Parts: sequence; structure tokens; C-alpha cells
Amino acid sequence: MGIVEQIGFSLISKTLQENPLPFDTYGAISGVFVLFLWLITFLFCIMLIDAKLMTRKAATVIYLITLIIGGLIMAAIPNPLLPIQEIFLALASRNDLWYLLPVLVVLSILFGTSLLVGRIFCGFACPLGTFQELLSLINFKSNIKQQKKNKFHFEVSRQVTNKIRWLFFGVVFLFALLWSILILPLFNPFSGFLFLHPPFDFTLLISFFGLIVIGIASIFFYRPYCRFLCPFGAGSDLLSRFAKNTYQRTEDCTECGLCEKICPTQEAASNSKKGECYYCNRCVEICPEDAIKLNLDG
Repeated sequence: MGIVEQIGFSLISKTLQENPLPFDTYGAISGVFVLFLWLITFLFCIMLIDAKLMTRKAATVIYLITLIIGGLIMAAIPNPLLPIQEIFLALASRNDLWYLLPVLVVLSILFGTSLLVGRIFCGFACPLGTFQELLSLINFKSNIKQQKKNKFHFEVSRQVTNKIRWLFFGVVFLFALLWSILILPLFNPFSGFLFLHPPFDFTLLISFFGLIVIGIASIFFYRPYCRFLCPFGAGSDLLSRFAKNTYQRTEDCTECGLCEKICPTQEAASNSKKGECYYCNRCVEICPEDAIKLNLDG
């Protein structure tokens, strides 16, 4: 089986040719499964965060479950790049827009949750996101003293990450429209998880190598793919800035500034839009007054 038949909601050409419906049934079934996994993770994480039970140990367990089941066993499911990849493929090679209906629904729901509660999906449900988060624990601490002693991490400002992200997105968009079949599957790091599944397809070596590079970079830069390169992350960042149900300071806040010092994405300020908040909970853990909570009142 070739790479074009392995990657994406609807890259199985034989199924497409035989499909009598105006949209991709394989994509619809895959989308329902992705949304089911996301709904379970979403509700569970919201309940833990709201009850202030999302401890470091609890979060680490969720990261491991997502990585092992969604990443290693299921080969990167849920994968937020698949709907975007399908849109590029359809624009480059298809005229029937009904074909996009399932992936547009999936993408709309994923983006809708970002508009509602911010980037909980990126924080806990995305296999590539949790892969980076687990590795970030090596050099990004929840303790100011430990963090100051740690010389092997680098902080990047929001302005820099935004410039890199949108420049990269523009390049990917251009190449995707010109050579979508080759560019998107080969350079999608989520596809690197597929390389670990026998029979091994060595056409996935580029994606697997990209996955390894992202993992190494995550030790020194907090969530590099999410913040610098991910197309879904770019859209989710914009929508999350309008989310009302995010972390907020309560009246118990003494403006000590510890949360701002420990936040790896510079999103802990009181006037922050929380577009790059991944609910890593470092701010909650370090707050001496327990003055940061999830606002579900909107």
C-alpha cells in the first residue's frame, strides 16, 4: 500500500471511485470516530480542571494515554491536520465541494471548541501535542528556583512565534496547492507515527525524521511544532483569543507575578488573550494563593 493510500481521511482512491454518495464515507466514519475520542477527552479534562484536580501527575497520565493509544497504537488519531490536508487536496485536484463536507464538519467542531474553551484539544487530545508536552517537562519546570537553575531551555516571544508560524503556513499553502499529493503527506509529522506500524513504509522516513526532530526540539523549546509550524495551531490560536471560558485570576490574586515568570508561552498575564495557553497548569501549580481558575461562566 502506497503513501497516498495510507494518509488522510479520503486518500484511498479505490474507495473514492466506488463511493456512490456525494461525500467521502470513509472520511465521515473517521471523522465521527475522531470527534468521539475528542468528546471523551474534552469532558474529562474540563471536569478535572474545573474541580482543580488536574495535578501534574493527572496531566502526565493523560499525556501518556493520548500518546500511547492515539499516537503509537492508532497512528496519530485524532489528527487535526487531516481535515486541513483534505481541503488542500480537494482544492488542488477536485471540483466537487460536497466531497469536503465531512472534513469541514470535523474541522469546524475542533475549531469551535477552541472558540469555546481555548486549546484544550492541543493540550490533551493531540498525540503530537502531548508528545511535545511530555518532553518539555525535562527543561520547563513548575518551580521558579528549578527553572532558574535550568540553562537548557529557550523562551521565544509571541511576536516571533507568530511571524514564523504565518510565514511557514504561507509556504506550506503554496506548495500544497502546487504539489499537494507529495508535500502534505511527506512533511506531515503526524505521519511519522505510521512509520512505527508494520509493514514499514520507508516513504514515511521523512515524516518520522521530522517527528524525531520535533521531539528533540521540544526539550529546549516549549511545543515548537504547535507554536511555530502547525496550521491547525495557527487557526486555533486566533480563535482561542476570543474564548471566554479560560483560565482567569480571581480576586485572591496578589499580583506576585509568579505565574507570568513560569508560563512557557507568556500567556499568564491578566490581560492575556490565552491564544497560546495549552492548560499545562504551571501557573496553577505555582500560584501561592490558589487564585487561578477555569472560568466556565463565559
